Amino acid sequence: MPTARDVAKLAGTSNAVVSYVFNNGPRAVSADARERVLRAAKELDYKPNALARALSAGKTMSIGLIVPDIANPFFAELARALEVAAADRGHLLLIGDSATMEEQERRLMESFIERKVDSIILVSLLDEPDLKPINVAGLPVVALHPLSAGQRASSLSIDYEQAAYVATRHLLDEGYQSIGLLNGPVDSVGTRQHTSGFERAVAGTSVAVSRRASPISRAGAAEVAMDWLRASDAPRSIYATTDEQAHGVLFAAYTLGLAVPDQLAVIGVDGTAASAFSVPPLSSIRQPTQLIANRAVQILIDGTSDGTTVTELFDFELIVRKSSRA
Repeated sequence: MPTARDVAKLAGTSNAVVSYVFNNGPRAVSADARERVLRAAKELDYKPNALARALSAGKTMSIGLIVPDIANPFFAELARALEVAAADRGHLLLIGDSATMEEQERRLMESFIERKVDSIILVSLLDEPDLKPINVAGLPVVALHPLSAGQRASSLSIDYEQAAYVATRHLLDEGYQSIGLLNGPVDSVGTRQHTSGFERAVAGTSVAVSRRASPISRAGAAEVAMDWLRASDAPRSIYATTDEQAHGVLFAAYTLGLAVPDQLAVIGVDGTAASAFSVPPLSSIRQPTQLIANRAVQILIDGTSDGTTVTELFDFELIVRKSSRA
């Protein structure tokens, strides 16, 4: 593999001049010398060491992303959107999967810090994640979910409470007389907001209400839903707080021989592409994934106008499909 020394020898210049050409400084290079260096580099197929160049500038041009489960279609779509946004700004996105384990989430934080990423985007398992390692390292961090006011991080998300309210009101407007809330595990991201929005929607109505919690997975949700749909408080409709859980409910209904939506209505949250191709197509609250991704990358690379963290809510869209229509 050719080195900068090889380029310098062929171009008839010093190693320093080669460095100045490819790093755009710190010293000026004559047009003739620059042309000779570039011609020699092309002839030798020389590729500068991007990491070394970045480190010399005090930046690695990399962003670390931590998600709970990369196999979840929503997080896969989110990672792709973030990768596109980062690449558009000349940055590399490094993806870490915490595999729904709190200790793994912390190890990924420490690993990204050791690898000198410039910043971190976090989708935590926890409603109140421990950001101390990132804060101590002095790295900017954006969480793509709600955070409490005391956290030293920016937060970008939809309004989960309002999303829950809108989805639940949709089920009420369809005339279902019993509604279930399938939430995530206690203390997981968004559980409090989803509960508040659901309770606000059903307050003052005469509908029967029941609640369950499940892992954020199709298998975990299906297992919980199978028991629930056999129980005395089995609901006529279910608001699931993620599309993955909603898909698990659809599977449970199929297994138990319940027709959707004739015997059970279902709606989820996230608006993944896969939700349009379930059987039947799944109603969902769609998140503006690419807009959130673009804003997260912008904040981490450019900073904010006053240098402080920000908390921003994005609009969502109710997508009504066959799974919830009466």
